[in-house]
Amino acid sequence: MAGLSPERLAEVKDRLLERKRRLWQEVKQQLKTNVGNGYQEMLATARDEEDQASVSLLAETHLALLGPKRQELEAIEEALNRLETGAYGECEVCGQTIEPRRLEIMPETPLCRGCMSQREKLAKAAAR
Repeated sequence: MAGLSPERLAEVKDRLLERKRRLWQEVKQQLKTNVGNGYQEMLATARDEEDQASVSLLAETHLALLGPKRQELEAIEEALNRLETGAYGECEVCGQTIEPRRLEIMPETPLCRGCMSQREKLAKAAAR
């Protein structure tokens, strides 16, 4: 596990779990505030199909804004799984040890700096 001590692994796990807890709170609050009861009220007062479509579009927009939080939650869950299986701190592409400083900044990262850079270059090229 990338040469991390059991104490350090426990710290990483605690950080990941705390971030996961905060993200879930943010998601729940955002859903409650932006979609929750307001959506039902707007839908009930929609007069025609056009109004209903506008209300649905608004709800979909709010849900789309949750995308980055969902992605981060998935990354955290995967990191917690790597902690459990003993693969934490190893790049999932090349198998090399992920730099400790990188793990300190992004404890959920599954890639070393080199593999992440390569992935970003490929994504950028594909977007053209």
